[in-house]
Amino acid sequence: MSIFRTDRIPSLSRLPRELGREERLCERCGITTEHILYRVPKKVVFLYLKDHPENLHATCVQCAKSTILTGEERERVFASLRD
Repeated sequence: MSIFRTDRIPSLSRLPRELGREERLCERCGITTEHILYRVPKKVVFLYLKDHPENLHATCVQCAKSTILTGEERERVFASLRD
């Protein structure tokens, strides 16, 4: 367990948090590559919200293109993380 809890330190709570990695079809590359899944906080006035509809991103390791996961894809990823 880490000494520092990034969700308690304001300057670090706005950093994207990696949730995992998975093989996905990349729209830019056109091939199946590893993607990094991460949660991005959204700034609203002076606060950063962790839970908003567009907070889950997947970034291709090969071309670095990021995709926002929504709908069923988003729910599937969060369900797999809870297991």
